[in-house]
Amino acid sequence: MGDERVAQLLEKLGNNLKEPVMKSTARLIILLSLAINGRMNLKELMAVTSCGKGSLSNHLDKLQESGLVSVKTVLKRKGPSISVTITDKGKEAYSTYAELMKLIFKEK
Repeated sequence: MGDERVAQLLEKLGNNLKEPVMKSTARLIILLSLAINGRMNLKELMAVTSCGKGSLSNHLDKLQESGLVSVKTVLKRKGPSISVTITDKGKEAYSTYAELMKLIFKEK
């Protein structure tokens, strides 16, 4: 019975991860980091993802196009500051992912 339940949960997780935006480890790390922290800047996201500025920018574009994050640029005296926040849709995607992972580990 437990193995059948785990198989169902894994299938549901797989379907969740089939979304093109969720297929990237870097984008998943960005989403998880923002779910925990709420808001992060580019330097912080570069550190947690080990992505360069260009690669990170591409990932953020895809997450923003999907409505999972919001990216804002604020002009400051020492240059632009880019801030990334998770949206309600992003929080929902994170919650679904986290709940599925929790259920899978609980079953095993």
